[in-house]
Amino acid sequence: MKKLTKYLLLVMLFLLPQVVLAAPDASIKVSANTIENGQSVTLTVTMTNTAAWNIKMQGSGAATCSRGEADATADGNNTTKEFTLTCNATQEGTINFSVTGDITSDGDVPETKDINLTKQVTVTRAKSSDNTLSDLKVDGTTVSGFSASKTSYTVSETAADSINITATITDSKASVSGTGSKSLKYGKNSFNVVVTAENGSTKTYTITINRTDSRSSNNYLKSLSIDKANLQFNKDATTYEITVEHEISEISIFATAEDSKATVSGTGKKTLENYLNEFTITVKAENGSEKKYVIRLMRKDELGNTKKLSQDNSVNSITITGYPIQFDNNVKKYNILVEDINELDIKVVPTNENSTVKIENNTNLVPGLNVVKVQVLSETGDINEFTFNVYKIGEEQEQKEEPVEKPKEEEKEEPKEEEEKDGLNIWLIIAGIEFLALIAILLLYLKNKKDNEDSDDDSSNDNNVDETSEQELHASESEVSSEVAAVGEVEEESSEGEAIENQESTQEIVINDKEETNEINTEVTNETKTEITSETNTEDEVVSETNDEVPTTPTPEVSDNSSNSEVPTIPAQEEPKEKLEL
Repeated sequence: MKKLTKYLLLVMLFLLPQVVLAAPDASIKVSANTIENGQSVTLTVTMTNTAAWNIKMQGSGAATCSRGEADATADGNNTTKEFTLTCNATQEGTINFSVTGDITSDGDVPETKDINLTKQVTVTRAKSSDNTLSDLKVDGTTVSGFSASKTSYTVSETAADSINITATITDSKASVSGTGSKSLKYGKNSFNVVVTAENGSTKTYTITINRTDSRSSNNYLKSLSIDKANLQFNKDATTYEITVEHEISEISIFATAEDSKATVSGTGKKTLENYLNEFTITVKAENGSEKKYVIRLMRKDELGNTKKLSQDNSVNSITITGYPIQFDNNVKKYNILVEDINELDIKVVPTNENSTVKIENNTNLVPGLNVVKVQVLSETGDINEFTFNVYKIGEEQEQKEEPVEKPKEEEKEEPKEEEEKDGLNIWLIIAGIEFLALIAILLLYLKNKKDNEDSDDDSSNDNNVDETSEQELHASESEVSSEVAAVGEVEEESSEGEAIENQESTQEIVINDKEETNEINTEVTNETKTEITSETNTEDEVVSETNDEVPTTPTPEVSDNSSNSEVPTIPAQEEPKEKLEL
């Protein structure tokens, strides 16, 4: 079994290199089986499984042409190869194509094949390309200046309503269209005569003729009127504008053509709407030409307006030269810091061009706060207002500034915060003055009470002391009133933005009050010491009295109107000597 297998393998190996490859072959074809004389045709030869070739291609009969090819592939391997031969027909008949020779394929056993292939192509007569006319007539008369190569003609005008066109072709194999009876319209008329050659090519001849128009061209109005309004008519004026009251809700339009052959449309009864009503009257002449007359009638509304008023008072932009702002139609207040100018250059662009713009308080700007208002009024009178708080730095303010340069952040603080600080300072000053005045009154009261105790047996002296105390109290109240008035003046000055002067005035007032208080305290203290020294013998009595309850003394109130205020009557009470001394 093993020996048999070996023998089979040897046989297969022996036979394998001798496998025969596919045989070479060739075929031909033409680009057209029928052509016209003068046209060309192409023969194509295709060779397959070919490594070498030696062939000859030729055409005879209605065309003469030939080509020879002999070559081989560079590597000696089989390939597919094509060759072409093109011939031009010179006469009617047949073109006979032939391909002869041999082709060889590659392989252990090369194979050569002889080829002899033929093909026929029919050549027919060439179609005519003549698409010209030999004659062209209108109503039997050749058009003026006719030539086969000239394609455009103008014929004399006529009053007839039709013409007859005839044409003669040069080549009988050609065809023509566009001839025959043609209707004429008034004015210019154009007609085309088309010649088609046997081969399909075309040429167009054009005839233009004008028909005279005897019809009237008068399209003017003789009269135009409205029953409830005055219209100044002029036949050359084609547009009229009229305004009527709201009570007129309809009108009638009357018009007459100047030419009886003309027609008029657009007249009659018309219903009016508020505001603009537009009516067109058309006059058509006999020849068809038209002229339009337009009446623009404005009817007022119930309020007497000739158009619907807009409520739009919005603003597209507000700009201030030299002071850019981030404008927003919804933001109504802006703050601007300026110096050395008397007026802002404000430009306002409203959304509605018919809106009215007003600018207030923008002239002669003064140092400090200036409130400039920009108002945009709609056609209906609705106001859209923008406020510009303009803070101008003047010479007086510059002199009052601190010598030490403040940070930029402090300079840009809101005016509202400065006003609040000024108001707080003023109230603190007033409170301090009132407090000092109350102390002074209390000390005077204690002094008078002590004098009453020393002169308890002498009624006349008591009366004098009471009168003296009352006078001193009135004097103190007058001083307090004068101080309050001074504070009022300070408050007025502070409202103008001069906070520094207020502080200086306040300091002077406080110093004066302190000096007066010190004088009063010194006087009371000296008197008290004298009395205590004179009564050292009654020390035990004083000590015992200090252990008793001391009644509370009400604090007298100072009225703003010192002239009408009354000092309250204070009951005489004995005060402990030690408390008085304190």
